[in-house]
Amino acid sequence: MAIANSLALLLYLVCSVVLIRHFVQGDKTQALALPVGLLTVFALIFHGTDIFFTMADAGGWDVSLFSTMTIAAWVMAFIAYLIGFKNHAAHPGILIYPLVALTLILKSTLPSDSAGSLSSPALEWHVLLSLTAYSLFTLAAIQALVLAVQERQIRQRNLGGIMRQLPPLQSMEASLFQLIGSGFLLLTIGLITGFIFLDDIFAQQLAHKTVLSLIAWCVFATLLWGRWQYGWRGQTAIKWTLVGFLFLVLAYFGSKFVLEFILPQS
Repeated sequence: MAIANSLALLLYLVCSVVLIRHFVQGDKTQALALPVGLLTVFALIFHGTDIFFTMADAGGWDVSLFSTMTIAAWVMAFIAYLIGFKNHAAHPGILIYPLVALTLILKSTLPSDSAGSLSSPALEWHVLLSLTAYSLFTLAAIQALVLAVQERQIRQRNLGGIMRQLPPLQSMEASLFQLIGSGFLLLTIGLITGFIFLDDIFAQQLAHKTVLSLIAWCVFATLLWGRWQYGWRGQTAIKWTLVGFLFLVLAYFGSKFVLEFILPQS
């Protein structure tokens, strides 16, 4: 397990360095697409192997903080890998792969007692849907931050440097709402499965997570409605995306951090 974690970490870091250098140099050729793609595939395989052995040791889905973080990170890396085929010049792995590498470092270096495992297939699907939704919204939040920088540079008429490497503003906004729409659908299904299969979704240890997830759902629902009804875009879309993402972070990982690291010490 430690070997798989280390190999995945190394490969993600190599891909990050290569992609960042490729982006800074302004090289729009596809010469690096194949080797980076191949390295990413091996990174995903070793990353998945680490997740598999973690689950095997836990006797099911390990729902501790860092284990769930690495699963969400795997999903983000996989989505970034797929998007990179379409946009090799501004590959999302430039930002995503270092974050994924960080989750692997945290998992291997910080102690974390297992918070239990899931043996019910229905609950496993609930967790998987929720983590996938979180991964998509994380990508959307990163996209929103890049979009904010891009808009600011355009307003300042600074169109040189890395701005030439980024896709057009309209394409960035379209990609943002594709991520939000996909994440919203999965979040909706995840919440529904939670209400159906969890014995008490408003139990003491789940209440904060449930309430914050519902608030995030309302934020993203409002954003999508505003986009459809009023054509919300630009700073409005960016702010609503980041606010919704903040509630999700508090729901999924903030509550776990409190339960696993703060409350046991008090």
